[in-house]
Amino acid sequence: MVQSSLTKSLSGLQANFESPIDLADLQVSDVPSDDSERNFKKEGSDSSARADASQPKQQRRGLIFSPNTDVDGNSVEELFGKYDFDRSGQLDINEFRSFVMDMDLPAMAQGTAKSAETFASDLAKGTAKSAEDLAGGIGDLASDLAKGTGSDLAKGTAKAAEKLVADTTRSADEFAKSVLGIANDLAKGVNDLAASAGVPGASARVPVTLVGGVGSGYKELLSASSSDRDVPVEALIVAIERQATLSMHLGGFMQLIVKLDRGNMKAVRESWLKHGQPSSLRELLKAEVAEGVLQPTRLKEGSAALSLLWSMRAKRFWTTVADGFADQRSSEQSSTFGLRAYELELEPYHGWVLKNIFRPGLLALPSRKEMLTQMALRPSEMMELDACWEAWKEAAAAGEFLTPDERMAACLVELRECSEATKRVTNMVQAQLDEFGLRDDRKI
Repeated sequence: MVQSSLTKSLSGLQANFESPIDLADLQVSDVPSDDSERNFKKEGSDSSARADASQPKQQRRGLIFSPNTDVDGNSVEELFGKYDFDRSGQLDINEFRSFVMDMDLPAMAQGTAKSAETFASDLAKGTAKSAEDLAGGIGDLASDLAKGTGSDLAKGTAKAAEKLVADTTRSADEFAKSVLGIANDLAKGVNDLAASAGVPGASARVPVTLVGGVGSGYKELLSASSSDRDVPVEALIVAIERQATLSMHLGGFMQLIVKLDRGNMKAVRESWLKHGQPSSLRELLKAEVAEGVLQPTRLKEGSAALSLLWSMRAKRFWTTVADGFADQRSSEQSSTFGLRAYELELEPYHGWVLKNIFRPGLLALPSRKEMLTQMALRPSEMMELDACWEAWKEAAAAGEFLTPDERMAACLVELRECSEATKRVTNMVQAQLDEFGLRDDRKI
């Protein structure tokens, strides 16, 4: 009976390693950094590709294709020809974008990663169960040996078997982690590639433009929030201060917004320090309400509540303008959507002086192309970003070899992501201001 139990346990453990696993589709090669290799290149003729049977795979710009593998019924050569619209023998950025969107590569890569995660989890669980069963069988065997042949032999057998189980379990766990790591690297690589091509829904891990840096602060805040009702005060201050610093490089029209943002965050930080640095915005607002921030017809000057109220108005103005710049299908003048954003979000609270500052400035708003060029700038040492954005050097390195077309495509993706993240944070902060009835509709 002991031998039968042991045989069954060993068979179960072995089954975890005998399942057919094809990792070929998870492999990626290094992407050339040389600008001359930036486009996909068709390597050799159709006949030479078929004739070279000694090469199981054919490599093109970092992705490995199987010559004999059909994709939706097409050979690789036929698939290449389908997207090489100008028959140049290369895929330019627009042709590549069409390929990525048709193939839905980001979703495909995420599906691969998810499948690998499930496989790794199942492998670990199966191995643990088989190892547990094996340990039980070994225990029974050791007990029988102790009775029949002596304790030294039983102890030696049990010790060797336990080491086998431990080594097997560790090897299976390492293998599972390796599979998951390969799949995650593939998903991230494909997603970054798709993001650089401007594919909707693709999101690069590391921002490569100034506007990507703006969005990174709000993304970090959202990651640090456990729920929509939890806004970390320090992360909020840092995100808005980062936006102010980076926006200094977007042109003269942003200077007044930057000045107001910095003044507002100075007041929020002072109130936060005064009230013992509460972790959440709710706690800070509650403390201000308790000390009388709500006055009969206004909010107390210098309070975090009043400063955040104005800052959120500025954020809504910014996201409306950002959406206008990101809309590549529109031919609307930047001054037109800029004024519309102002009339909607800021003008109701501005007096005659501020109206006569903002309106002329928005009428002179740079063109969509000029603004996007500024937003697409690569972070650099001369911008003095160390204090507000610790990861700027990583971002600069990630975008070092992008062509102008790739940089602009990445900028559009990061601009949309920045707008969406900013809107989410703005809605969260505004909801908490509303919860405490913190309003001040005075014109200044």
